[in-house]
Parts: sequence; structure tokens; C-alpha cells
Amino acid sequence: MSDRLTVEFLGERFAVAEKLGVLPMMRFAKVAKGGADSSDMDGLAAMYDLLQQSIADDEWERFSDHADAQRADSEELMQVVADVIAIHSGRPTSRPSDSSDGSQTTTAKSAGDSSSQVIEALEAAGRPDLALFVMQAQGASA
Repeated sequence: MSDRLTVEFLGERFAVAEKLGVLPMMRFAKVAKGGADSSDMDGLAAMYDLLQQSIADDEWERFSDHADAQRADSEELMQVVADVIAIHSGRPTSRPSDSSDGSQTTTAKSAGDSSSQVIEALEAAGRPDLALFVMQAQGASA
């Protein structure tokens, strides 16, 4: 895995997909536009597709097992998407520092909150066109 780009997730490193497709982002934006959130089946399915698109195919099962074992929440999982977008753009992530060793307690996040992370990552990646697309979809659901 040393010659591939990797992302850190809850103490483990995983190879990222060589290329990110735009279709899962579009699907995510469409679901967010419809008002679905992380407690809705459509919202969860769109988040899953976007996340799966971010991790290398041969790493997906290990990533999925680790996320299950760590009981990862939607915020932690969507941060992986934002990190992968930043990795592909060659820019560092703007993830806040946390000095604690334990996981933070978070509440369930809506697809709209997750959209904000994706919007920030797309803008940082130099893709304002896609960021605008997600923002418009998010605004239409408000």
C-alpha cells in the first residue's frame, strides 16, 4: 500500500480510490435536495455510495469491518469522504485537531450537515462547480 494514496480513519490507514466518480456526489445531492437525512433509507444509501466510491475496492471490506468495529457515526464517515477529496486535490484537510484519544460523542447528522463537509472539500479541491451543485441541491430542500 506504500505506493498508493491513503486516508486515516479511526486509527487505521486505508488506500483511497484512484479516481472519484461524480455520479455518487450527484446522487447524494439529489437525496439531500429531497430532504432525506441519515435516519432515512435513501439518505443512508446515498451516503454509503459516496463513501464506498472513496475507498479502494480492495480495501472496502477491511474499511467496512473497521467502521463497524469502531461504531463510526455519520460525521466520522463523511469526514473520510472530505479527506479523500482533499487528498485527490493535493491539499491538506481542514479537520480540527482533537487531542483526546477517545472518540467524541456526536449526534446523528443529517444529509444536509454531511453536505456541508462535502461542499467544503469540493471547494478546497478546486471544484466550485460541484460544490455549487451540492449547495443548490441542499438549498432547494430547505
